[in-house]
Amino acid sequence: MAAMSLILWAATACNNAHSEERHGIGNVFDIRFSETSTINKANKNVLIISASPRKGGNTDLLCDEFGRGATEAGASVEKLFLSDYDIKFFQEIDEQRVGDSADVATDDAPMIIRKMLDADVIVLASPVYFMNIDGQLKTLIDRTYSHFMDLKDKEFYYITACADREESTADCAIFGFRGFVVCLPNPTERGMIKATGLGRKGSVKGTRFMQQAYEMGKTV
Repeated sequence: MAAMSLILWAATACNNAHSEERHGIGNVFDIRFSETSTINKANKNVLIISASPRKGGNTDLLCDEFGRGATEAGASVEKLFLSDYDIKFFQEIDEQRVGDSADVATDDAPMIIRKMLDADVIVLASPVYFMNIDGQLKTLIDRTYSHFMDLKDKEFYYITACADREESTADCAIFGFRGFVVCLPNPTERGMIKATGLGRKGSVKGTRFMQQAYEMGKTV
């Protein structure tokens, strides 16, 4: 019964998606955006979720620069490199695990979700694969099912990197981030980076995107 209630709540929340750009790839979800922080807290807890499959890859390096800026701004920063963790696919049994009962899972997902719950600011970062976020991050997002209603009042930043030079290539990945965030209670978007033309590992070094990530981190 509880699982069914969650499903109905999620459907209602996600049906709030609307805008004049209904058929576009822009912010069709009507998620609140703020240039300044909405959290009245001096030392924010920032969690960076790096879903890059390449440690030291372009997305991961952008995460590091964001973290550097956020640290200088006085935040407490932790970066998780998802490929270091065992995160199993969402299964039928997970639909029956709500709240603390979900923490009996034996992989690393409950630990990561607890960190998300404790965070004030969450950075979602993924390279663009086949016009979308990668499987590492989507698997984690699916596993938040048991606690997604508790992920309330969070601020979000998005980071993407792709080989294609067209900025629009990243739009579907941003759409993927927003498809998750819009289902959470009272989220706020703070900023995003679409780093393009970055096929080779490490090619983001020395580009304007690194400075953008650093500057964006300072806005936490």
